[in-house]
Amino acid sequence: MREVEIFVSNDGTQYIWNRDQEKVIRLSDAETKMVSLKVSLMSDEEILNRTSGNGVPMGIPITLSKDRLIEIRDNLVQILKKGPFIDFEKHVLERLVYDALLDDDHPEKRGWNNSEEVRECVLSASMVTGVRLNVDHHHPENTEKVRHLHPNLALVISGSKDTGKGRLVLVILNEQTISVITIL
Repeated sequence: MREVEIFVSNDGTQYIWNRDQEKVIRLSDAETKMVSLKVSLMSDEEILNRTSGNGVPMGIPITLSKDRLIEIRDNLVQILKKGPFIDFEKHVLERLVYDALLDDDHPEKRGWNNSEEVRECVLSASMVTGVRLNVDHHHPENTEKVRHLHPNLALVISGSKDTGKGRLVLVILNEQTISVITIL
């Protein structure tokens, strides 16, 4: 296993991932090769998407088998049993405020009530529906043709919320800290 992976997009941009910094969820060499192939077929516009709710996943979606997603979910559940600190990225809090201001029938309404509901969704995670690598848009070494990825894999999870099922994206930073990066 290499410490640093460099993926090259269809547009020729390098995406650098410090693979060795991800301590909780490890991709196999075969899974990493599939990510490399996927990135080679993706445009920078797709990878660099920062528009929430436009139907284009942010970052680089990683295709994994159903069994592998279940394994990752089981790992997440074991970490949740230890009572980790659950942090919220600024975007989540902004999205909660925005959602509260929308009428119930507004197409952008996501139906989240408050941060406690988001926390409960994490704690009740019943399924991991996706995994992705996200671009670190603030990395000081980014250039037009070289971008850095966050080292930790982002998980799209389903859990319970007051109005039924909720979906959100989180990152397991370590066995003591989980960070929610967006609500879906």
